[in-house]
Amino acid sequence: MWITDWINQKDVTSELKEFQDEIMSHVKVAGSKEDTMIGGVLNQWHFHNPAAAVVKTPTLLIHGYAASSMAYYRTFEGLNRQIRDLYAIDLPSNGLSKELPLKLEGKEPVYLKVEVSKGDNKFKITQTIDAEHCKSVVKQYEDYYLDSIEYWRKQNGIEKFNLVGHSFGGYIAFKYSIKYPNAVKKLGLISPLGIESNMYSVNNKWTIDNSYEMDLTDPSSYLYGKHWEVPKFIFERQTDLLRWMGPVGAKLCWNYVSNAYSKLPTMEYKNYVFELLYGKGGIPRTARKVFTGLFTRNLLARDPIMDSIDRLGAEKLLLLYGDHDWMNSYAGYRMVEILNDRRRSKYASYAEIPNAGHNLFLDNPDSFNDSLIDFLAE
Repeated sequence: MWITDWINQKDVTSELKEFQDEIMSHVKVAGSKEDTMIGGVLNQWHFHNPAAAVVKTPTLLIHGYAASSMAYYRTFEGLNRQIRDLYAIDLPSNGLSKELPLKLEGKEPVYLKVEVSKGDNKFKITQTIDAEHCKSVVKQYEDYYLDSIEYWRKQNGIEKFNLVGHSFGGYIAFKYSIKYPNAVKKLGLISPLGIESNMYSVNNKWTIDNSYEMDLTDPSSYLYGKHWEVPKFIFERQTDLLRWMGPVGAKLCWNYVSNAYSKLPTMEYKNYVFELLYGKGGIPRTARKVFTGLFTRNLLARDPIMDSIDRLGAEKLLLLYGDHDWMNSYAGYRMVEILNDRRRSKYASYAEIPNAGHNLFLDNPDSFNDSLIDFLAE
């Protein structure tokens, strides 16, 4: 019956908001909590605690792919006790925020095509690409989110803030810090996607038909690669496939949600995520287009974080993972190692949250909060 209820819904936005409000009704904070639609576009939660003295700098939490601000719901109470002004937003085309139009200048680029030999790690580049055009389009995809964060900052009258991003949101947070270096004080990357330098990077320079050897271990190498990749039809269609499967797809989606969030003590967030991934109609087309434009089917970034770490201007950097995280935590460790070596300081730090996977703030919110507050403390 629960499947039928979601499939037959009429007002998906209203339904999603009801699930969000149900989650937030159980979140008790010191001071105030306010849900507003910034400029009629961005869904924002703002927690203001005038008594909080540990972190006085406004702090923004950015969610990952196919998620929303609600991903952090288990952290709000603890963070609010220490952070004077805590914000969490739904990125455009996510959660309750609007699906803003994506307008690309120029034609779709032809990205790098790699021919990998069977049985070994040798590969060749089989055709040239217009690297500058590829870089331009990647930048436009990034700007879809970066400029929305900048719009959020200006609308709230904030000069400088701490920025914390999870997974795909970590990639976006890093890129924002590069584009708007004077706006970010401290940067927290929570199990971020897209760190690894790699053979698909638009920043590489290749010789056609030369033989190269893929590096499977060093995420700081431009030869880094992976043999596995997401099947093309899944990568491009994503949650559309579940909708096409009807009730069977709904059941598969619910099983995924139940298993992925098995540590959660109540059902509210699971219901919300199901609504987000299935009941709402799946991941919006624009969100999918941006993601597949920024990442390969190996889930490697076309413009990797590692390629531009020297441009990072934030005062401090934290890389935080779960102790059994599926994300490549070694890439984060190497990034910290390289940055501290180049800057000859303890500029960046690396830590792991115990008893936690990729969604570490959901699996172990208390330890997550302690680590983040320790990093942000003034």
